Amino acid sequence: MVETAIGRPRRWASLATALLAVGLLAAMALTGHLRENRQFVAFKPDGVMREAPGDIDRVELSSADRRWTFVRKADGWRTTPGDRPLPGALATSLESSIKFMHVSAPVRVMERAEWDAVGLSEFGLDPPGLTAVLYRGDVAVLGAEFGGPNPQQVLQYMKLQGGERVYLMSRFVGEEWEHALREASRG
Repeated sequence: MVETAIGRPRRWASLATALLAVGLLAAMALTGHLRENRQFVAFKPDGVMREAPGDIDRVELSSADRRWTFVRKADGWRTTPGDRPLPGALATSLESSIKFMHVSAPVRVMERAEWDAVGLSEFGLDPPGLTAVLYRGDVAVLGAEFGGPNPQQVLQYMKLQGGERVYLMSRFVGEEWEHALREASRG
């Protein structure tokens, strides 16, 4: 007898929990989204490039001695001239590099007054180690020049073409462009 009396409340609790879960699922289906949790902060891209990564359809990548042009087509990234599809590693690296420009905020921004006395060569930017120019159609959206790493090797100096600011970016941003450069050099 005792077992039956204890078993009933458990069954009712299980049934109530199941009904609550079905109610939550029905509410989500009707509204189209989960209830927003106030603890989470909505993601806002804060990179140096305002355009969405998918809008970029051409990239010109150059180092001191070489230059490559990549064009996004319906079937993926291709080289120009030649219209050859990019190897998977290069296409992936190119996509990641473009996304980083959109979402990765600078750690620090130095105005000209801060760097003018020492010059851009102090930061590996005169000349830059590599340059990436991103296009949407025929319009250059962003030209980024990457210099050397900071003394701790965790940040990298970057300057936007036509601008006077020097940015300290997380090192992974420049490393992804360098990876794309190495992949392009193999082909």
